[in-house]
Amino acid sequence: MVALRFVSLFFLSSSFTVLAAHLPTRAAASKGPPAPVFPSLTKWAESALAAVIEATDAASLDAAFDAFLAKNVSLTINDMSISRANYIAKRQAKGFVTTSKIVYRDDMEVPTVANSSQAGMVALFFNVTIGNVIVNSGMNLVIEQEPSLLSSDPTCDARRVFNINQVETE
Repeated sequence: MVALRFVSLFFLSSSFTVLAAHLPTRAAASKGPPAPVFPSLTKWAESALAAVIEATDAASLDAAFDAFLAKNVSLTINDMSISRANYIAKRQAKGFVTTSKIVYRDDMEVPTVANSSQAGMVALFFNVTIGNVIVNSGMNLVIEQEPSLLSSDPTCDARRVFNINQVETE
């Protein structure tokens, strides 16, 4: 009987040891939810640019530009400097067509810090169709964290484009 109790206690304590090894520790459990995983710089840039191109009204275009461009972005198109306001006006002048689309042909990404998607440079090569106008374009972007958007909220994606050098033909 004593031997049976000893064996039962041994297996019971072994089971608790195995179970405890798979439970999170108190320190790990108190860290809160895991930090979000943001898309790569290229995927972020492609998605943000598509929102600008495919906007169907002024409100969605303004929101798309605010999510894409830093307030103090430096813009060069075909070797000519252009202000943020003029860049937005240029897009607005093309109109809002529900069939607007962008097709990416190639891309290249160089993160500022290896294996990080927080900041870096992205080159995009694409065609844009707005109505019956087709624009071929290459765009070099410098993406950084927008200091005014950095907060204690870890779900905030504070990436914005601070520099665009674009070449385009219609």
